[in-house]
Amino acid sequence: MVTPKFLTPTNSFRSELRRRTNEYFEQIKSKPTGNIKLYSKAIILVVGFVATYVHLVFFTSNILILDLFECVVLGAFTSAIGFNIMHDGAHGSFSQQKWLNDVASLSLNVLGANVFMWKTKHNVVHHAYTNVDGVDDDLNARPFLRLCESQKNIKFIAFSIFIFGLYTHCFIYFGYSLPITKNILLKK
Repeated sequence: MVTPKFLTPTNSFRSELRRRTNEYFEQIKSKPTGNIKLYSKAIILVVGFVATYVHLVFFTSNILILDLFECVVLGAFTSAIGFNIMHDGAHGSFSQQKWLNDVASLSLNVLGANVFMWKTKHNVVHHAYTNVDGVDDDLNARPFLRLCESQKNIKFIAFSIFIFGLYTHCFIYFGYSLPITKNILLKK
């Protein structure tokens, strides 16, 4: 597919949206970046992730179901760090300080992925070509999900509402936590 080109209007939607957003934050007398609630949540998520990871690696129990549950908890912490800390940092909205945004976005590297690739894929491609089939690869969840009209309709996709609710969590859980889970299962 050829990359679509968009005309740049003189009075763009983006500039109007930015103006209204800035106006909103001025009205409520708040910053558009993180505050004590966000930083507290980030600390809780990181401490929870580290504690769960250390417990899984160094203090694994002999109860398989408990170990598997702890893997699910680790997957949830991993997902929450990605969706809360890394995402805000990569967009430059975690803090007013650039260095703190960089540290927050680098949490993705600690989790085993690459923030440079994510910024390119998400900030550049996804935000420039949101929901353009063939360009925005966030739409490429086939064969389980049909996310736009141009994708082939398969009968079992009727269950995609249920699958879509689990899709991101399953991807992040299996993508980041599978080596840990595999090590625990092989230990037994």
